[in-house]
Amino acid sequence: MTEPFILPDRLDSSAAPALVSALGQRVGQPLQIDAAGVEVIGALALEVIIAAGLQWQADGQPLAITQRSPRFEAACNALGLQADAPWIGAAGRGAEGVA
Repeated sequence: MTEPFILPDRLDSSAAPALVSALGQRVGQPLQIDAAGVEVIGALALEVIIAAGLQWQADGQPLAITQRSPRFEAACNALGLQADAPWIGAAGRGAEGVA
């Protein structure tokens, strides 16, 4: 895997466009996401991460969320998502890829 992509500590709706851009630059290559420092995360940012997971899956590239803060895990759990791979099962719910 490549150098981990470290998520910022605040991933509210205003951070989502920058997250889309940053992840879009990494499409087509293996990706390791470090969410250890996440203190605030909203549904829109999680949607971006779900879309990225689906994109990487479609491209046949590995994507892993290696470190997860308690807040990241709690946000995923509150939305019924799997914290280590929130995109699992999302394809059937109409989510789309990043690129």
